[in-house]
Amino acid sequence: MRLINLAAGRPDRGSTVIWLLLLTPTLFGFAGLVLDGGRVLAARQKAANIAEQAARVGVDTLDITAYRDSAGTVDRVDATRARTAACRFVAVARPGAHCVVQTAGNRVTVRVTVTTPTAVLGVVGVGSLTTTGVGSARSAVGITGEGR
Repeated sequence: MRLINLAAGRPDRGSTVIWLLLLTPTLFGFAGLVLDGGRVLAARQKAANIAEQAARVGVDTLDITAYRDSAGTVDRVDATRARTAACRFVAVARPGAHCVVQTAGNRVTVRVTVTTPTAVLGVVGVGSLTTTGVGSARSAVGITGEGR
């Protein structure tokens, strides 16, 4: 009985292994971008939601004394109380998030920065990704409508 070597003389011998070695890191890279990219997009949306709600909390700190002294013509927020209230809300909603608050008259703008750990990209040394969300709110005073 004689054995026949079917692979002898074929020029593509072993090419499957080379293709596998080349495509595996590429496929893991795409998987990392899809999975961790989705996580970052979700974190960005969550940060924007938290920033918007924190801005609403901050704008609730209307400077009542200035409003009453002006007979309702000046509606501005108390900057210190707005900053404290907004950042307290952020700390409760997302522990570890960074909060920056800016006030201008009756408007409060909150910038929330969050860090999200990666699931797949950690294999290549990207342990976390940082994203930011911004929200803004302004005070609206009145009984029957804004300013009335």
